[in-house]
Amino acid sequence: MTDPLAKDQIDVQLLLFTIETSIRVVKRFQFFLWTQGSLQTFLPHDTLLCACGDFERGEYTASVFSRSVLSPEYEARLTDPGGGLIARLLADWQAGGREPLVPGGARGRALAQLPRVAGVDHALAHGCREARGEQSTFFALLGMPEAPTDLDARRIELLMPNLHLALLRITEHERREGGERVVGRSASPVTLSARELQVLEWVREGKTNHEIGQILNISPLTVKNHIQKILRKLDVTNRAQAVARLAALRAHEPGREAFGDA
Repeated sequence: MTDPLAKDQIDVQLLLFTIETSIRVVKRFQFFLWTQGSLQTFLPHDTLLCACGDFERGEYTASVFSRSVLSPEYEARLTDPGGGLIARLLADWQAGGREPLVPGGARGRALAQLPRVAGVDHALAHGCREARGEQSTFFALLGMPEAPTDLDARRIELLMPNLHLALLRITEHERREGGERVVGRSASPVTLSARELQVLEWVREGKTNHEIGQILNISPLTVKNHIQKILRKLDVTNRAQAVARLAALRAHEPGREAFGDA
């Protein structure tokens, strides 16, 4: 029989590790790896929908971190501040006194629409409103394996400061980087290796890591490592965004066949 006390101690250790690793997050790919790593131990999910900005004025940006390949149309249904899922969840959260949104709660209209809007059954959402309204954040965990419990609501409350600060650090980092970045052809080119380009081409064809490994005669783990490097280099959070990003770069460099290095 499992010792409940020992289990609680393990949970505390994992919680401390999750908090400690969140402090190092300053870039999107780091946030993605964190959410797909230790955060999954406490709050397993497929897709994380985030928002940052002034919710009272409706002036915010939304983004998606997902382990799955999402189409642009699907992402738009999630992130559109004019009527997407994020806008509906935010409205419910604010109307409900900014308490965690769980299925069956008093303010669960948007959650009830999940199967139709997002194609998932279970989700949990919560946010953090700063005294400075323009720095508020909100997070919706979509595609949870089971209906979230009161314990899950407690866990997201405990981890909210870490989610909040990590997203603010990303936003601030990108703001500074955007102010310093040279726009146009003089900007530093994105450089992918020949192997990374091969992997990305097969990703574009919809192949899985296992299938790509078989085609290129490498292990699925090696494919995964290549994809993680590609995401970092292209500054994106998922495979679909990587494909779209490469297409956009190529469109602006008509004389080049690929962004590769030796």
